[in-house]
Amino acid sequence: TWYMVDLKAVRPMKKFVALAELRENPALAEMWLFKRNRLSVTPVTEAEYKAVLKMGGL
Repeated sequence: TWYMVDLKAVRPMKKFVALAELRENPALAEMWLFKRNRLSVTPVTEAEYKAVLKMGGL
């Protein structure tokens, strides 16, 4: 089953978060982005989402 969601940016992050920084964050160690090879379609858990926002200063 495939789902499509529409997203809208609310505001830009205060800080750019590089891929290397994401890889170094233990909270994101199990993120599909690093475990699978299809980077265009990957789920993100609520905890991962919050961790990325925090890294970006939001």
